[in-house]
Amino acid sequence: MKNFTKHITAAVLMSASAVAAAESPHEFSANVALTSNYVYRGITQTNEGPAIQGGFDYGYAPIGFYAGVWASNLDFNAATSDNASIEIDYYAGFAGDFSNGISWDVGGLYYHYPDQDEDKSAEYDFFEAYGSLGYTFAGVALEPTIGMGLAYSPDFFGEDDTGVYVSGTLDLSLPQGFGLSFLIANQDVDGDKSSGPNGFEYSHYSIGVSKEIGAFGFDLTWYDIIDDDDICAGDDDACESLVFTVSSSW
Repeated sequence: MKNFTKHITAAVLMSASAVAAAESPHEFSANVALTSNYVYRGITQTNEGPAIQGGFDYGYAPIGFYAGVWASNLDFNAATSDNASIEIDYYAGFAGDFSNGISWDVGGLYYHYPDQDEDKSAEYDFFEAYGSLGYTFAGVALEPTIGMGLAYSPDFFGEDDTGVYVSGTLDLSLPQGFGLSFLIANQDVDGDKSSGPNGFEYSHYSIGVSKEIGAFGFDLTWYDIIDDDDICAGDDDACESLVFTVSSSW
C-alpha cells in the first residue's frame, strides 16, 4: 500500500487535533482514490493499468490507537489465471510524538487476496509488522520532514521466507501549497516457494509532487527500480512509471 505508514501517522495526528476540538476521543474517517497505476514498492500491481482504491479508519486519540481497512483492484498479469483481482489490507497500530518532536508509529498489517486460486499458485496472503520515525524541522525553509521505516514479514508474499523492507523519506512544503516528496527503499526477501532458494533483493525510489485543492488531493509521482536485473526480468514497464492519483478523504 502506497506510503502506508506515513499516511496513517499523519491521519492519526490530525485525528488527535480534531478530537480535541470535538471533545470526543473517537475519530472515524474514510478515503477514496483513483490512480493510473497501483505501484507497490516500485512494482505495478495492476499490469500498468488504473485502480480504484479506498478505505476506512478509526482512531482513539488518548492512547494513539488506530485501525482500519483498505482495498484496491489488482491485475498481476493478464496471462495468468489465479483470479487474484482484489487486495484487502487490515491494519492496526499506535502512533504519537516523543517530547523532542519526533513522531513514531508501530503496528501490524495483513495483506489479503480473497479470490486467489491457491491451487494454481503459492498463497499470496501475508503479515507484516512495521515501525517508523519522523521529524519535521519547523521554522526552516520548506519545512523539511524526514522519515525512516522498517517492515518485517516472517512469511512474505507467495509463501517465500523472511521479508525485510527499509525506507527513507524526505518531504518538502513548496510555495502555493505544493508538496515535494522523495523516497528510497530496499526490499530483501529470502526465497522459498515463489522465488526459489536464492530469493531476491532490489532497491527503488520515487519522486512526487502533490497539491490539495478543496476536498481533493492530486499527486504525480515517478517510480523506478534502481537494480532491476532480477526483479523486473527485462520488463522495464513493470518497474518504472509515472503515476497520477486523485484522492479525497473525509
